[in-house]
Amino acid sequence: MIKNESTFSKRSKVSLIAVNDNPYAAVVKATGDLATQFIKHGDTVLIKPNLVNPNPPESGQITSPRLIEAVVKYCLANGAGRVIIGEGPGTYNRKEDLRDCFTTTGVSELAERLGVEWVLFDEHNFRAFHKISDCTPEIFRVTEYVFNCDKMINLPVLKTHYLTKVTLAMKNLKGCLRWEDKIKFHQPDLCRAVVELNKIVRPTLNIIDALNWKPGGGLLIAGSDIVAVDTVGTALMGLNPKEIRTITEGAAAGLGESDITRIEIIGEELKKLKYRVNLPQETIKQYFPLLEITGAERSCSGCLIPVVSVLTELGEKGFKLKQPATVYLGRNNPEPNGEFVLVGDCANREGTDSQRKASGCAPRRETVYQRLKQLVM
Repeated sequence: MIKNESTFSKRSKVSLIAVNDNPYAAVVKATGDLATQFIKHGDTVLIKPNLVNPNPPESGQITSPRLIEAVVKYCLANGAGRVIIGEGPGTYNRKEDLRDCFTTTGVSELAERLGVEWVLFDEHNFRAFHKISDCTPEIFRVTEYVFNCDKMINLPVLKTHYLTKVTLAMKNLKGCLRWEDKIKFHQPDLCRAVVELNKIVRPTLNIIDALNWKPGGGLLIAGSDIVAVDTVGTALMGLNPKEIRTITEGAAAGLGESDITRIEIIGEELKKLKYRVNLPQETIKQYFPLLEITGAERSCSGCLIPVVSVLTELGEKGFKLKQPATVYLGRNNPEPNGEFVLVGDCANREGTDSQRKASGCAPRRETVYQRLKQLVM
């Protein structure tokens, strides 16, 4: 386990900081507000961003390279002896393409420019965990970098998620898993599995990247209490933290504070910034009220992400559903009928017309796009 010298007080602190055009100044202010010396001279620091896909740097879907650079500079300024930017991108990417999440986003370039390391976890060693609980795979592996650093700084993005409603600091630790094990983590209970992982991987500091928080301007949400940080991030999006299972079950497991009335929020005033975001399923239902998505709870991100992404894109382009239709994901679905598309190898059924299925594990986004586009006009 990471050497985390911070302890939770009776009233957890979370810093909510406006960024403007200077992420480094915001990081310094946020850590100063928390009144903790997170980095000591000679520390080996692992920075864990969210580089789930090779998205554009300012897309809001990955941790901004501007924030990563600011945190690297903060670590070096405070005497860190070794700084490592490490990530294990999601199964939406083919394994041979995982390096693209560093190279096309500019993260590898900034690491080299600043004289620090960047590592793709899947190219290095993992530590195996056996029979941790009934909600995790029988065996799963966590990158050794988590256990060989002195401090870990977790840099998630402020985002929603089809299955867990939010994907913030707690869920960002899923990137520490081996690529093959990420899929397994979705069964039988993704939320509980994420909580179990958070018992193993304990970041020293969490900073949620909300630089693209357009309604309220650029923001950072920082704190050592991972549950409290996710609670504030969830409330900022206008969602109820009490309805987010990773938060409520994380608090029940003793990982942090989920009662927002017991969290000391320093900096910006939360109630002036709150803005109700749409969950992915709400957005899709608005665009395509006649569409059903079956088996999402049994699927992994490799299939779910392209489906949500493509449907959102088609909706934004003004496409409409021709007639009631169903998208099937995951295993053990009922016999398909009417208009439908099968997404991913798990949902595949022998004898199905190739034009009704997007095969692959994970399927390519281009294939998913072509199959789903056939359903709309």
